[in-house]
Amino acid sequence: EAAKVAKESKEIITLIRDYNLSREMLPTQFLNDPAVWEALLEKMPLTAMIRNLGKMSNVGLLKPMSKAAGVIVSRLTNQEYLQRSRVHPLVLLVALKVYQQGKGDKGSLKWEPVSQVVDALDKAFYLSFGNVEPANKRTLLALDVSGSMGSGEMAGMTGITPRVGSAAMALLTAATESQHAFMAFSTGFVPLNISPRKRLDDVIRVISGLPFDGTDCALPMLYALKNKLEIDTFIIYTDNETNSGRHPVNALR
Repeated sequence: EAAKVAKESKEIITLIRDYNLSREMLPTQFLNDPAVWEALLEKMPLTAMIRNLGKMSNVGLLKPMSKAAGVIVSRLTNQEYLQRSRVHPLVLLVALKVYQQGKGDKGSLKWEPVSQVVDALDKAFYLSFGNVEPANKRTLLALDVSGSMGSGEMAGMTGITPRVGSAAMALLTAATESQHAFMAFSTGFVPLNISPRKRLDDVIRVISGLPFDGTDCALPMLYALKNKLEIDTFIIYTDNETNSGRHPVNALR
């Protein structure tokens, strides 16, 4: 109620610090003031922070070598802080893609990305793998590498095609599950060597260069049957444009 009738930024800043107000609680006219955002940043939760990186850059708070940039980089590269925040790696990957492009998907907000923040988001993506609890199952993970995987967006995530999303989740499995195997498939298959030491760009490059066309989501189960592999869990990443006429449920049976 006090924020609604505040006339000056210093009043809002005091209220933020005294009552831990969030961005959503502030009158719109104060949201272009760098000092207001500086006060918000002091106790801003991680998910809110990464969601507002563009705005903080737009208003001039987040600049190269600024105090705010130092605070943000420190938080993003602190593995213990990332684990306490329980942020999923894909959330950080989307934040990286959005911030890197210098503009939002909706509205007219634009900003100049700060390179240190871009690098910190990239590092945070890999550090956050530790946030995922392993299932400790014998896992066969299969990536659809047909042509359609390279277009569109996965679940509305900016810059994340099905191919990028599946590569990211494969890396995550490599880092968390000790017993795993990978394969790429469309109408044929090939084993994949995906190590947690690999970078996401490297994995995307490998699966983008495979000469496949259609999609047969039954192949992983048939491959395991043929090679007598003992598998607890099959994970298949696909955009669902299947056309083989064979179905995974029948292959499982």
